[in-house]
Amino acid sequence: MRAGKPTDRQVLFTVVLAFLFWYLTFAAQWTNFWLSMSLAVTTLTALSFRWGSSPFGKGDFTVAHALLGLGAAAVLYGVFWTGNLLSQAVFHFAKPEITAIYGIRQEGDRAIIALVLLFITSPGEELFWRAFLQGWAQRRFGDGRGWLAAAAIYGAVHILSGNVMLTLAAFTAGLFWGYLYWRSGSIFACIVSHALWTVSIFILWPVL
Repeated sequence: MRAGKPTDRQVLFTVVLAFLFWYLTFAAQWTNFWLSMSLAVTTLTALSFRWGSSPFGKGDFTVAHALLGLGAAAVLYGVFWTGNLLSQAVFHFAKPEITAIYGIRQEGDRAIIALVLLFITSPGEELFWRAFLQGWAQRRFGDGRGWLAAAAIYGAVHILSGNVMLTLAAFTAGLFWGYLYWRSGSIFACIVSHALWTVSIFILWPVL
């Protein structure tokens, strides 16, 4: 887990800021989605480094952690592929909402979107939501409750999208990557998993 110890006020400020950013991005749609999300994640990541220490450990950048991230991405893709089939069979609103999520691909070139996912939003989200926020929550409330609390907040900000499927997806992914971070202690593995999963499910092999 990361060594930095931000204050409760600093963490609260970043969470409120995250809600504001997600509102502007999803609800207000104040500018291009990818530009807005990149700005949001970059700002939150910068604050997490400002108020905490580096989340990377000495032995973080290893082949073993990279392979762990790759395997985790494959597992999560399978979870979402299965969840897509089940949700469409159960919920009448599932397909239209998933289609709306994929609609944001129209706001940019696919190659540029892939680069943003790989090098900006995926690493940034893991550094903020897992290393910074979950790291604080686990120290504050204990490992199990901290993991659940961080995943719940990660899911909650997506409520502002008005998309039930996106909110459920975010909560599920938050639980998954949060558990990976908790058990492995490697934020690098989480970054690899997040980056490969988003590009796979959003660009290379969409489930819809």
